[in-house]
Amino acid sequence: MISAARILLTGASSGIGRALALALAAEGARLAVAARREGELRALAAEIGERGHPVPTVLACDLSVPGAAADLAARARDALGGIDVLVSNAGVSLVEAQADLGDDESARASFETNFWSPLALAAAVLPGMREAGSGTIVNVTSTVQAVPLPLLGYYGAAKAALAQATGSLRHELRHTPIRVLEVVPGSTDTPLRDVDRLPWRAPTRTPPPVPPESVARATVRALKSGRRRVVHPAYSLLPLELPVIGRLVAPVAARRIDTGGVLVPRR
Repeated sequence: MISAARILLTGASSGIGRALALALAAEGARLAVAARREGELRALAAEIGERGHPVPTVLACDLSVPGAAADLAARARDALGGIDVLVSNAGVSLVEAQADLGDDESARASFETNFWSPLALAAAVLPGMREAGSGTIVNVTSTVQAVPLPLLGYYGAAKAALAQATGSLRHELRHTPIRVLEVVPGSTDTPLRDVDRLPWRAPTRTPPPVPPESVARATVRALKSGRRRVVHPAYSLLPLELPVIGRLVAPVAARRIDTGGVLVPRR
């Protein structure tokens, strides 16, 4: 189903998105790649072309801006002639205290990228998929959804909300031929690796990160097999299926994170 499929992939300039673009192109997909950094996207498109695959369409886009997702979907649809697979991979990190930021502009922008944009993109491409009688929606979440860590509340909450919305969308579309896949990366060696930016009190052991290429390969396998969810690496499934593990791990980790500078709002 990947060969010759028309795929819109967000967050393609680095990390999992870049690795996924290369993997999908190798399978023969026709890509529209989107991210804020146009230079990195053009370098990626050139590399894919040099490997002998169809050169992707480059679509620079800032998904933190309300309305940008619908515009991106329209541009991708025009460029590709339709969208068979949507991969909402774009994400932004925000390592900040809720007590400091509340719902300020940066906090809302992070939710726009991490939560609202995937929903808006899905709503924009679903009419065409229904008309075509096929299609796949892929939302990339995170295992952080199950481990509430200090200073990662915005990112974790957005990914938890996206995971919930992904499951709900799957049930909404159960009587249609449209598939919904959740990709749940665990510890991955990407620029978005928030755990490395936390103010640890002392060197702390965390699960060794896997390369983004391994997450991309797992995603491609899931697309081929028709799975509804893929969690990679496999051990990251534990806090998702046994939430008590996440609840036990979180306070242990929290005690090792320096939150002394966090402001406490007055009552």
